[in-house]
Amino acid sequence: MPANKPYNKKKFVDRREAKSQDIKRALTHRARLRKNYFKLLEKEGLQESRKPEDDEADGSDNEEQGEEKLKPKPKKKGINFEERAKIVKQRKEEKRKQKLERVQEKLNRIETKSKERALRKEQLKKTTTKGQPLMGPRINNLLDKIKKDIGN
Repeated sequence: MPANKPYNKKKFVDRREAKSQDIKRALTHRARLRKNYFKLLEKEGLQESRKPEDDEADGSDNEEQGEEKLKPKPKKKGINFEERAKIVKQRKEEKRKQKLERVQEKLNRIETKSKERALRKEQLKKTTTKGQPLMGPRINNLLDKIKKDIGN
């Protein structure tokens, strides 16, 4: 070690200490930003709904907040278990119906495609009396393919 600079023991011995200090610094910064944001909202006349734990965390005691704490707040009536279960059941039923509809549509598409293929196959099988394939249906098939490609 050089004689000029003494060994600095104020540096963190463990990285956990540095990390915990960084976290504390970030939390206080975030709290300060939040507090300033709500002050700005009050100044502009807009009132943002704040959670009760936020009021306690700020540590600011305004007269307005003191009055609000004295007034009894009406309890929000949440939905009970039966209603929640009924809603969940309805959602599941809707999902099941949608899935069933999709499956039906898919089966219908598959069926129509297979009918089209069978019809096309029958047309392409046609032959002349001498056994040569008819070229009309083959050319029509090629034209249909070209039109389909241009359409897409």
